[in-house]
Amino acid sequence: MLTKWAAEIAGSTAEVIGYDVIITDTEGIIIGASNLLRLGSLHEQSLDVIRYNRGAAVNETEAQKFRGTLPGVTYPIQSMTGKVVGSMAITGKPVNVKPFALIVKKQIEILLRERELQEYATNREETLQTIIHDISHYISGISDRRMLLSRAREFGFDPSFHYIPIAVDLYQFARYARKIRKDCSEDRTETPELLIQKTKNEILKKIRLAFPDPADISVMTGNNKYFILHSVGNSPSGRERSIYRYTASSCSQILEDLAKMNLNAAIGIGSMAGNLEELSNSYQEAWRALQLGKKYNQGPGIYNIQDYRIEELLASLQPALRNRFIQRNVAAFRQQNDWEELRQTFLTWCESNFSLVSAARELHIHRNTLNYRLEKIKRIGNIEIKNYRDTLKLYLALRLEKFIGPGLHEKEES
Repeated sequence: MLTKWAAEIAGSTAEVIGYDVIITDTEGIIIGASNLLRLGSLHEQSLDVIRYNRGAAVNETEAQKFRGTLPGVTYPIQSMTGKVVGSMAITGKPVNVKPFALIVKKQIEILLRERELQEYATNREETLQTIIHDISHYISGISDRRMLLSRAREFGFDPSFHYIPIAVDLYQFARYARKIRKDCSEDRTETPELLIQKTKNEILKKIRLAFPDPADISVMTGNNKYFILHSVGNSPSGRERSIYRYTASSCSQILEDLAKMNLNAAIGIGSMAGNLEELSNSYQEAWRALQLGKKYNQGPGIYNIQDYRIEELLASLQPALRNRFIQRNVAAFRQQNDWEELRQTFLTWCESNFSLVSAARELHIHRNTLNYRLEKIKRIGNIEIKNYRDTLKLYLALRLEKFIGPGLHEKEES
């Protein structure tokens, strides 16, 4: 780790204090220096400093006793675990540079630890992404179950628990990113990509606050998307309804937090799963719920796969078969000027449990107007809406027609 950042740290530190700075590895080899000519050479005084973990100063006469050593002060550098990982030295008369020595040592250690933590966090997120990927592609008898569970346990995953997979897709994030880039062109204090990444990291923090259980796993999956494995314990039987209510409430909290940032998202909720095989399927369900919800509702929101089982089945039909079915049942309605109105009326009436009162209230129309429209639907479609098969056939055709229709366009953020 020290080798990776030594050159940058030595150069930036020397600029601040006005004296040459070198950084060595544990073998006393200079790996970072404000004077580049010293790179790769041995700084012999560092060997004792590292061995005994204490600082030392040498004047011009004393320095001549050590190979590659100039007058100055040398101190050991410790990692965040307290292990000595190298040394730093400031060149100059000891009386002049000693006041800087401990300060520079501490500053280098702070910078080093920040980089260590940053790299640890990055590696942790990359490992989490890999684990989620492996869970989503798990195949019994082919995937290495023991290895996957071992890695997942390190992040709080409990194989004895049931989990609900949740997919999150930032909605029209490209628009937000364009604004950031425009603002940054006027104020160049930070690069736009850095600000965009900071925003994505902040969203991940908010997601983890909404799902804070130690067994919950949340991760950024790339391309403005996130994924959550929400733990619901090891005895969920009989509590499914309340568990899903709580899950939806936590998802609502995410949307509220995003709204404060002038952002929105579509969220898909998959089925509860009790093992890796089920989790793999439920992972796919969460993303299907998200896509189906966005398609049918034309916007962001929270979409549970349990509410989209019919749509999930319809979406799996062969396109040719699906299109013929739609054409046979919907063609006559498409010729009407009030086609959109008739479609929404019939769908709302069906989804209101065929209640005239509820459907009229939902559509904000009078019951007589609703009855008129239903009679018109019967006449145009040559159907009997009190006949279950006729009603179901038209309902499915209208849902399919809406599914294959154009959705809201979203530009992907690269």
